[in-house]
Amino acid sequence: MEIFLNTLLLVTATVVANIVHSLYPSIPLAFDQIAAGFALSWFPQFDHFQLDPELFFLMILAPLMFNEGQQTNYTSLRKNFRSTLSLAVVLAVVTIVASGLMAHWFWPVLPVALLFCLAAIVTPTDAVAVSSITSNIEMPELLMETLENESLFNDASGLVALSVALTAFRTGHFSLSLGLESFFVSFVGGVCLGVILGFLFVLIQIFFQRRLFNAAAIILPFNLIAPFLAYWLAEEFHLSGILAVVALGIVHGIYQKRLRLTSTSNQVVLTTSWEILSSLLNGFVFVLLGVTLPRNMIELSQSSQLHLSVLLELSIGLYVLMFVFRFLWTWFGLVKIPFRHQRERGKNGLIVALSGMHGTINLAMAFSLPLVVKKNLLPFRTDMIFISEVVIVLSLVIPTIFLPRILKPKQRSFTMREFNRNLVKMVDYATQELQTNDYDDYLAASRVITLLNSQRGHHEQASFKQVAQMLERTQNLEVAIINDYARNGQISYENARRYNWKQWSYLKHASVNPIIRLRVGWKMMRMTFSHKKPAPKNPGWIPRYLPTAIDQVDVDQHQIFRRMESWGYRAIMTYLRRMQRPENKAATRVVRHYYEIRHQRMNQKHTSSAVEEELLMKSFQYEYSYIQQAAKTGKITPELATALNEKVSTDQFVYLTSDD
Repeated sequence: MEIFLNTLLLVTATVVANIVHSLYPSIPLAFDQIAAGFALSWFPQFDHFQLDPELFFLMILAPLMFNEGQQTNYTSLRKNFRSTLSLAVVLAVVTIVASGLMAHWFWPVLPVALLFCLAAIVTPTDAVAVSSITSNIEMPELLMETLENESLFNDASGLVALSVALTAFRTGHFSLSLGLESFFVSFVGGVCLGVILGFLFVLIQIFFQRRLFNAAAIILPFNLIAPFLAYWLAEEFHLSGILAVVALGIVHGIYQKRLRLTSTSNQVVLTTSWEILSSLLNGFVFVLLGVTLPRNMIELSQSSQLHLSVLLELSIGLYVLMFVFRFLWTWFGLVKIPFRHQRERGKNGLIVALSGMHGTINLAMAFSLPLVVKKNLLPFRTDMIFISEVVIVLSLVIPTIFLPRILKPKQRSFTMREFNRNLVKMVDYATQELQTNDYDDYLAASRVITLLNSQRGHHEQASFKQVAQMLERTQNLEVAIINDYARNGQISYENARRYNWKQWSYLKHASVNPIIRLRVGWKMMRMTFSHKKPAPKNPGWIPRYLPTAIDQVDVDQHQIFRRMESWGYRAIMTYLRRMQRPENKAATRVVRHYYEIRHQRMNQKHTSSAVEEELLMKSFQYEYSYIQQAAKTGKITPELATALNEKVSTDQFVYLTSDD
């Protein structure tokens, strides 16, 4: 039960880190996940947390490597196969040998076989980490494809080398010729078995899709089980289980187009499921890095400060060695990357060197080190895991600092004309769906369609975060205005408090930013328990529209709220005119539209019905459906889909929160 609860905490931390990254995407996701793990490391149950190495290897690496394999661009892999082989196999083997020798010079007490275990762990690169760090910069397409292909196969090289080194440590004998023979048999045998299983897997999947009505219910579990089955069979034949899984994934990826023609809906289910699983597993490993790194550092420092400094120096030395090797490998043309002049040649070498990032696979390999060998604890296991973790952190931090200085920021992959054209199509689609499916209440549907059509005239893209912050400021201003009238006896403090509480409530429930929700919630709580003292006075530059006193006995509550809304509306319009700047023009337009809709609704003769609100929600769902379908069929790019989703999200925020 304890293992289950700890694993649940790690998964929860992964989800929380993903949420934080969605709110603040400027920080690479890996750092959010490591930070979440660091927070968990202070929980007492993680003081001696251990996962079974073999289970970790199977449950984490097998599905991740299968997913990487099926996402591989086969055309690119075939075209750049020599470069991939050079980086992923030859450079990997050279780096492992050189790193092992360096580690022996730094740390002679470590057995030779374990030195090469350490070298095999820190050598592989991680394409997921590269994508995470370079998400906001323009990485050359050819370079990115080369790095992705390298990551796939040097993972396998490192894993096979690790297996050979561990076998040598268990037996106590190491022969270079036998080691290379074992490497070759394990490598080639794993690939051949994976290819055979891949063809068999594809044939079975096609059979299911053609013969079964509800194929997804069978294909999805079968697809998820396949990498575990391939790994187990390969290990039973003493071949590389990971390479078998990679080959299985590549064969499946090659036949993806054929499978899509058979059933698009099944492919959507499979793709989405693997994206979620892969994201969760990658995040889980980075969270685990955050949990174990501080604990290992404390444990090692307690034994010897000098020993800890040696390990840190070795970690830095290994990273520098791999950086230099990658740069020289590119500089001397051992990997084929076109360049026009010497300066570009050096730049390519620097990019390849910096992009040798490490991540999930390296940490998974480190945690897969056995706890016990020949009935004895594996010596220096914590030390090797710590070195691996430091190398991973260095390989993430240094590129985060220097790659943006070398490469340009990522440009928008669509024009405003494309955005506006698809915006109109999206509104037309939602309107047509509403008229076809939800036109029973003619008046309510007509009012909703009028609101939808107003989206056509607002083509600027506004930052949702900027809109929410501006709404909070204008709401603070309205509170000050209403309380100023209460202080002057124009309305009662109780009515002022009720009105302000209601407006803050709309803002709180609509905001997705947790910090804004907390601030608004705190203000609402203060209003609830404070009946007499109004908020700060009205700023002096706001014009006063002091009405005659309201007879609160004869006028109903809605009339009082309508008058208060009118005061706030005029003050806020004045404020927005004063505050508008080129950099906040789009956000100001959205906020102004919010208050205009609120003002119209407050003063219209009919009150907004629940039917109208429900139709409005359906309309936004139709718009989201249009975006999703257009993205799936390739009619719009993922970046344009994200921009349209943000547009709908912002409009949904405005239209639904302005309902009084």
